Amino acid sequence: MGCCNFCNGDDRSLLPDKGLTKLHEPGVRTLIKWATCYLKSKKIDSPRLTAELIAEKIIGKKRVWFYIGSEISVDKEKALLFKREIRRRARGVPLAYITGEQQFMGYKFFIPPGVYIPRADTEVVVEKCIEILNRIANHHSPIVIDLGTGSGSIAISITKKIKNAFVYAIDISSLAIKVAKCNAKSNKVQKRIEFLLGDLFLPLEFKNLENRVDLIVSNPPYIERKQMRFLPPEVKKEPDFALNGGKEGLNFYKRIIPESLKWLKKGGNLVLEVGYNQADKVKKIVEMKKNLFTPVQIINDLNGNPRVVVTSKK
Repeated sequence: MGCCNFCNGDDRSLLPDKGLTKLHEPGVRTLIKWATCYLKSKKIDSPRLTAELIAEKIIGKKRVWFYIGSEISVDKEKALLFKREIRRRARGVPLAYITGEQQFMGYKFFIPPGVYIPRADTEVVVEKCIEILNRIANHHSPIVIDLGTGSGSIAISITKKIKNAFVYAIDISSLAIKVAKCNAKSNKVQKRIEFLLGDLFLPLEFKNLENRVDLIVSNPPYIERKQMRFLPPEVKKEPDFALNGGKEGLNFYKRIIPESLKWLKKGGNLVLEVGYNQADKVKKIVEMKKNLFTPVQIINDLNGNPRVVVTSKK
């Protein structure tokens, strides 16, 4: 699997739509216009932008060039591929899986099918981590653990912003670890992240990190099991293990919070993303460890929902 290759199949049975049959090599603007109308009819959000981003990936030019000067012709092979990918998007395949990438914290991440797609709401989690680590970094090089790293978006964003931080990034998916390593390399931070395959803290047992970690961060699976079948079609295309948080959506918090005490140093921070209605429930899990954690801070996301739970080891 290449880091930046756009993997695709060739569906030669796919014929152009009636509006394009007269064009042997249709122009990119014509294709985008058709795709915008088609996606709009299928109730896909931001249909024009979606069409432009897919065209960017297939044609290999930034979308600004589509509208400068004369029309850019598209050969038949690419036109057919473009239409195929537009139809995939209309069927609910996430845009990130079609273009193979996602922007997060201003950085580009390779995202193939089978890997969780980072969301803008998680940027609030990273911003809080950066705020905490900026204070620490003035005194020593921070040690960070990222549980459930997925594409590596949190770990990589932290190391990009905190130049002397070292992150241990863990995931149970071998595909996620492979992709995260690829993203670390493309973002030039691979020397300051160690990616480990395994279940939560288990891969750290022989790393001599007990009571030495400055910050533990996680965006764990937190959707209630009974809600999984009601998810939007495109969310259902993402890996189940990255979404399903068990009966109440709290399984991973019940493990991460008590186990983090073994690894955090005194004053070390725990930063957790939570579901929109879970902040108080996760707060109670923290408070069950009486006198071991400081009072919980809850931070809202961009939509005003309580999204981040922050505490530290006493």
